[in-house]
Amino acid sequence: MRISEKIKTKIQKYSRTLFFLLAWILLLGIVTQVVLACLAVFVDGGLWQKHRTIMNVIEFIPVFMVIFGYLGGIPKLYNGLSLLLFFIIELQYYTKTGWLGAIHAVFAIVLFMISLYVAWGSYQIVVNNKKGNHDNKQQLQYTGTEI
Repeated sequence: MRISEKIKTKIQKYSRTLFFLLAWILLLGIVTQVVLACLAVFVDGGLWQKHRTIMNVIEFIPVFMVIFGYLGGIPKLYNGLSLLLFFIIELQYYTKTGWLGAIHAVFAIVLFMISLYVAWGSYQIVVNNKKGNHDNKQQLQYTGTEI
């Protein structure tokens, strides 16, 4: 059974949008993690529990990003970086104690940089796709043909 082009296009559109939303949610979650860690160190040690809880919520977002990226036809670079984000997040569990704690903080910066790159790239993909469809419609209206 083949999927019609119309259904395939809708799946791709919604998958790209979900990838975009998840990328920005992940970025926001990572920023929240860093803020909570800093507050836990300098203000209130009780915030470590919230730091752990939020991580449990956002740690599998990159897996869903890979799935939606594949369905949405997102470039392989962003899918690969999403997979890398997942592995670095999982690696963070092993770097939270002892001398590896210093690496834990460095990996947080790496996570932020990669997730920012992926989130911005997903924005460019979604916006350029919408602009591309809009430009094609305008160009076809001038030639007298319709979509």
